[in-house]
Amino acid sequence: MTTETTTTTVDAGKRRKASAISGGLFLISLGILIWTGWWWPGIMVAIGLSAGAEQIFRGQTARGIGTLAFFWGIAVIVIIVQETAVPWTIVGPLVLIGIGVIVLVKAFFLRD
Repeated sequence: MTTETTTTTVDAGKRRKASAISGGLFLISLGILIWTGWWWPGIMVAIGLSAGAEQIFRGQTARGIGTLAFFWGIAVIVIIVQETAVPWTIVGPLVLIGIGVIVLVKAFFLRD
């Protein structure tokens, strides 16, 4: 019984610390967004950083990196489309197809 209590206490402490780190990173990111005025797609970077960091500090490194890459990927795609003359009617469907492929790969090949 002592082992279960100790493990639960450690897990709860780890979750609290991860949540505090995530919240702190999100607030810092919001401050930077307010300062620079880079709301879109900057908010995607802030969300990805916060959510990814929380998962990484909870010990779910692969999921954290995946979350970070997903949100930062959205920001990169938006920046590329804004800077080029590629129409959204091409980019939108390709993004949805890409997300669908990622979901299927995770479901069939990266099972927990």
